[in-house]
Amino acid sequence: MRFLMKRVIGWAIPAAIIALGVCAFSVRMGTAQTASLGSNISPPQQTLAPQNSAGRSELTQIVPGVYLYKDTCNVYAIVKGEAAVLIDFGSGGILDRLPSVGVRKVGWVLHTHFHRDEAQGDEIAKARGIKIAVPAGERKYFENVEALWNEKKVLDLYDLRNEFFARRENIAVDADLAGRFTSASSSPSDSAFSWNGIEVKVIKTPGHTEGSVSFLLETAGKRLLFCGDLVASEGKIPSMHDLEWTYVGTGGIAAEIDSLNNMRDIAPDIMLPSHGSPSEDMLRWTPQLLADIAKVYHEYDWINFTQFRPSPGPKQLTKHIWQMRRAFDYGVGYLIVADSGHAFLWDVNAKEVDFLKDMEKIAGFKSIDFIVPSHYHDDHVGGINAAQKAYGAKLWAMDHLVDVLQRPMAYNLPCLWPEAMKVDRVLHDGEKVTWEGIPLQFFYLPGQTEYTEGMLIQDDGKSMLFDGDNVGCPLPGTPLQGHFVCRNYQRMGGGHVYAAKKLLELKPDYVCPNHFEWSHATPELLDSYLRSSEEIQSAWSRIIDQPDPAMGVDNNWVSFYPYQSEAGPGDTLQYELRFRNYVSRTSHLKATIKLPENWTASSSSVEISAPAKSEALAKFEVRIPRSETHLNRRFVLTADIWRDGEHLGELTEGLVNMKPMKAH
Repeated sequence: MRFLMKRVIGWAIPAAIIALGVCAFSVRMGTAQTASLGSNISPPQQTLAPQNSAGRSELTQIVPGVYLYKDTCNVYAIVKGEAAVLIDFGSGGILDRLPSVGVRKVGWVLHTHFHRDEAQGDEIAKARGIKIAVPAGERKYFENVEALWNEKKVLDLYDLRNEFFARRENIAVDADLAGRFTSASSSPSDSAFSWNGIEVKVIKTPGHTEGSVSFLLETAGKRLLFCGDLVASEGKIPSMHDLEWTYVGTGGIAAEIDSLNNMRDIAPDIMLPSHGSPSEDMLRWTPQLLADIAKVYHEYDWINFTQFRPSPGPKQLTKHIWQMRRAFDYGVGYLIVADSGHAFLWDVNAKEVDFLKDMEKIAGFKSIDFIVPSHYHDDHVGGINAAQKAYGAKLWAMDHLVDVLQRPMAYNLPCLWPEAMKVDRVLHDGEKVTWEGIPLQFFYLPGQTEYTEGMLIQDDGKSMLFDGDNVGCPLPGTPLQGHFVCRNYQRMGGGHVYAAKKLLELKPDYVCPNHFEWSHATPELLDSYLRSSEEIQSAWSRIIDQPDPAMGVDNNWVSFYPYQSEAGPGDTLQYELRFRNYVSRTSHLKATIKLPENWTASSSSVEISAPAKSEALAKFEVRIPRSETHLNRRFVLTADIWRDGEHLGELTEGLVNMKPMKAH
């Protein structure tokens, strides 16, 4: 998920470092004091090549006194004499390299944000007596992260902030950093850090996370901005899914835009990102980045560019098809009623089950033969088990939906219904069924989520295409837009682009979404869906700084399966580490499995090779000791990943809910 670092060259910087004044450091523990320079660094070691077979990096000088170390993230050292302050920490490997530039003492690690790849080695820092300062708004992700994990919802999830990338275990914090949006000329006392003559301004830069901060250092006549994951290499960002803060909304994208505009006011000479390559002249390349992010913002502003609710009340589309919407509901299910009184459901949520009694009178059905879910989301499947119990209906689902319906806790996806459902009939792409004289056809139709199917019904001489939540009903004169949520599992090159091409191929008379009015499917409307889908995927391709942009869209390109388990002392858990390789060559993954104390794995590390554009997995076991006494809590397992020799860090996790705690 991370990047090959280009060697930083070509900056003509004066050799002397400008002496920096000392100003206040806004922290809960008070003003930071200069410490003695007793060594807390390992002795100097043999100089290494830029990247040896063990994957270790050298220190690269950015300007005199500022160094970059390529680890699970870019770690930066600000050096004065024999002392240094580090920006982020990664796995801690930089400590072995600092003696080569004369550093004997590291006073502080300053974190730009809380993600594991920035902070997974913090225990090493604490053991060496190095203090840790974190963004004020993210202190909980360090000191109280175990409580966060215990409470964190996975099922029925609509809060998409990437808290899943938090550390596994608590670690003490020595200070928090209260930044603010500030211009380069201002120097408010509550937005600065100083130690041992090293001074940086602390600036709020939300986007990648809500509490992210950046650090502005003025040295050698240059302004250096340590910007975390606000940006990556020139004109790019590291990921799209991290900008999704809420399930429907633009808050994270808007924050990213605001932060980038604030950075234009500051106009640093050099941007120093957590991932990717340092870059100069951000005033030159930021406008195009903002333009591309604005396109994404528009596509994500889904509600304001659609007729968000269908007409009030149950509504009959054709002789046999009803949309089961009540006034002030958002509308989900469709009821198809045959002349015989037999019926089937296309989606049903928990609230609609009671409404089915009213629909018996309104639509005149006598029985429900089966239920077909358009996709796995809770507001579309939450009534399935209850409707099956009430009416004896069977559950039909397309092959790619079956496992997520039957094992929801095995996945880390938004909007999962917590109850498992037994699928009675497995459908396949293109399968045709004639039910009660009505022709039906089912299709693989990804879009809003990879786990979506479509249904085509011929009724009353009309061809009706049902596609779940892939599209809305556009306002007049606006394109038919897809609903993009990366965490639903968006597939670059597929997803909405695939669905739009399928609709153009099928040429339905009407597109029937679940939460909206149905749309007359003119060729122009269907073509606008394809164009808008291609535009957003093109924007992602331009701005995401990954070996393949899909890796910044798919947050589960490497994942634990199952994601959640319920277990007790003495249990053995079966796992797969799954790897989706998006690059156009064979890629090799090595993962060290990080476990709670005294837990063991069948192998301490696993290796996976996946051919180009394919998927692969490795199986392993985790054994919980019989002596485990910490019950009714959640433990976090992680996989520390090396991809093709590059250390990416603890990118993915699995959760174990110790009984009596349930998956949640």
